[in-house]
Amino acid sequence: MGDTAVDIFLETLKNLIKSSNLDSIIDEKHQLQSLAEEIMYLRGFLEITEKKRKEHSEVMDLVMRIRDMVSETENIVELFVVHVFKANHASDSLREHQDHLFLDLESVKKEIKTLKADVKQILDENMYDINGVAVKKLKHSSSGSGGIGTYFSVF
Repeated sequence: MGDTAVDIFLETLKNLIKSSNLDSIIDEKHQLQSLAEEIMYLRGFLEITEKKRKEHSEVMDLVMRIRDMVSETENIVELFVVHVFKANHASDSLREHQDHLFLDLESVKKEIKTLKADVKQILDENMYDINGVAVKKLKHSSSGSGGIGTYFSVF
């Protein structure tokens, strides 16, 4: 899974958040919003390391771990969406079980926390001269179109 796949998954998350198909399970929409924000942060790291990551095995390892986490998370989210879709299109007797649908992202949250700590360490210590360009942390509100989360911008 390359950086483009991460971008595609982020776009999928944005579309799911906007989708009325998940209105019946609003708590999961909040989880998806939070997940998108966290992945945007990690995507920023992928962006600023793109040119020099292959020069440093530790950075490349972290990039691969981020990609793996996103791939696994995408599978979890897609499976959840399939279950929601089935529940929404099931008979009334089966629709009762929709109350039991929930998106379990606890393991993903733990992995993201670890990944963010590793990203922070690399950026704070500037260990691998990946910050040859100015890196600035920007904050966007989660309301409105397009801008969600905290991410890095390369100048």
